[in-house]
Amino acid sequence: MLVVAATVAAVLVGGFALRHRLADQPQQSPVAWTEPSATGGGDALPWLSAMVARDGRNVTVYAGPGRRCTEFSRPKVTTTEQDDARVTIAVNSAVVAAADCTTSDRAVPLTVLLPAPLGDRVLRDAATGQPRPTYFERDLPDLAATPQWSPFSASWDSTDAGWYASYNGPGGSALHLSAQSTAESPGHPATGSSVRLGSQQGTITSSGGTSWTVWWEAGDVTYSLRMSPVEGDSLTLDRFTRELARLEWN
Repeated sequence: MLVVAATVAAVLVGGFALRHRLADQPQQSPVAWTEPSATGGGDALPWLSAMVARDGRNVTVYAGPGRRCTEFSRPKVTTTEQDDARVTIAVNSAVVAAADCTTSDRAVPLTVLLPAPLGDRVLRDAATGQPRPTYFERDLPDLAATPQWSPFSASWDSTDAGWYASYNGPGGSALHLSAQSTAESPGHPATGSSVRLGSQQGTITSSGGTSWTVWWEAGDVTYSLRMSPVEGDSLTLDRFTRELARLEWN
């Protein structure tokens, strides 16, 4: 395992919300959405994506009302079916008028604990009966093991099937992670500098020389990690590569 000692920096704005793709991320096609009832809470509502924790048991699904100026009221998440091949997860909630339209229609994280690790089983949405994009913490650097990186709130539209997270670092630095289904995006760039990320191979690209992004694929998922320097600072490719090497990868 490699140890984190990152020193990159970025200017952050309070209340930062990831309502759009990172600047150099591939665009993803809109996901078909079944609009939920405005009053009901009995029928399962569709969820968009899931993140599986490193323990394999805690699964966080992301759902939302799918319409501006509405929000969930007392949402609940449960497993409705489990066997050797699949786990079906249901989200139930009333959908009500939002108290604040500017913060409505965001993806809501809901976590359920499985009796046993997910393993190779497929996660299915109880509302549609279909599998949904599933992401895994095991395929990401373990930033929780490094005190200099602390997560801060990041949100995105409740019709976006991707996953995003941002971290504050030393001296006001920042780091942004994302994940999305490779089938619904072009995947990571075919050209760029190659770098080893633990047991995975990544491709590094530059965004106008002011930031660097590393892309890698695991299964049918494309992940990315972006670092940007604080205003007035610089981040060279060599420095970015060294910082990646200090992160703890599986």
